[in-house]
Amino acid sequence: MELEPISIADSPLAGADGAVRIVSEVPYPNGRLIAYVKEGACGIFATSAQDSNEEKIDLASEWPRGDEGSNTNPAGPYNKVSGAGGPKTWASMLCGKSAMVIEYATGQAGAPGPGRGHTTVAQLPGRPATSRIIVGAPDIRDRIQQRPTH
Repeated sequence: MELEPISIADSPLAGADGAVRIVSEVPYPNGRLIAYVKEGACGIFATSAQDSNEEKIDLASEWPRGDEGSNTNPAGPYNKVSGAGGPKTWASMLCGKSAMVIEYATGQAGAPGPGRGHTTVAQLPGRPATSRIIVGAPDIRDRIQQRPTH
């Protein structure tokens, strides 16, 4: 993903190995979700505002190679990875060379704040604690956003 990096305060990825480029940050009432790219891979890091070691999610995936991945969204293919940070906190990420599509459930009430960086954020219909975050160039985000969610 050739997106310009953004700078964020108190980056939990400051000591990460290699050249990590943060491309998106989405604040929540009780934490934040950060999306990044690094040497042929993408990842997300989500943490609680109260305790950075509690309810933490740290997911990463390499970009698909050859015939790997799925093409369920435009600008694919994508590799999929998911994980939980607590009983009601989880994330699922589609990682591709051109975009990331993330579903993130905070487990708590409260809408996400405006995203920073190369991102579009929306709450999923009928699932108020779950957001869909699309990271990529504006035209790719628009194409992905037009596809219905599951």
